[in-house]
Amino acid sequence: MTAAFTTDNIDRLQAMPLDRPRGWEVRFRSGNAGLHHQLYVNGRLADFTDTPQQRAFILPEQPAPAALCVAAVAAAKRRTDFGALLPGDAPAWVYCAEIVQNLAHPAGSRVELLTDHATGELDETPAAVRDLWPASSPRWGFGESAFARGGFGYGGVGAPGLGRGAFGAGPFGMNAETVPLTTALAEPGTHEIALRTVSPDGRTVDAEPTAFEAAPPPAPPAGLSAVAYDPQTDTLTLRIEES
Repeated sequence: MTAAFTTDNIDRLQAMPLDRPRGWEVRFRSGNAGLHHQLYVNGRLADFTDTPQQRAFILPEQPAPAALCVAAVAAAKRRTDFGALLPGDAPAWVYCAEIVQNLAHPAGSRVELLTDHATGELDETPAAVRDLWPASSPRWGFGESAFARGGFGYGGVGAPGLGRGAFGAGPFGMNAETVPLTTALAEPGTHEIALRTVSPDGRTVDAEPTAFEAAPPPAPPAGLSAVAYDPQTDTLTLRIEES
């Protein structure tokens, strides 16, 4: 943890369902007076408070189980994603990937994550989409990266210099910008995952598919009620309604 980010002194995390389609109200208790708070869903920043006194978030309905975490941050850092500092690994049902930006990716291109939902047949509707190289994002000009390694007028692979990007992701002596891509998988079992790069003109390039074993927790019961009680044996019979 850093001076600007902590998950200490935060407890009583509660999620209460709201009327559809509003989702959930997430409440918590915090002893970090004067700090703002952030809500992380499956390791990614989902929301942050408007005031240091706020102790609740509204979370939209989730398509799969969600792991929640609340952190306290300095006001100036409340919009910064500190997901890499969260304790523990990603939940066993969340697939995480990082794609390194490269000059081979045209400005305005995006990356899509496809999965077969553990059925054996790839769904062409992406489970997650991120801008790979937004049209507004600058390319690193001549002299800002590995000399003469890029396109005309550019250095390197379009990667920023040491200390300016993701450490160790670029060529020797250089870092690189990386794009994180995650998705929560509701179906247990082996999923085929495919990453697809889409250019602005619609051309696509698919990476080699990979297998991911998703282990989401069981769905909670929709209802729990007592149906019978036998005083002779002191036995209570319950009925569980599946979600």
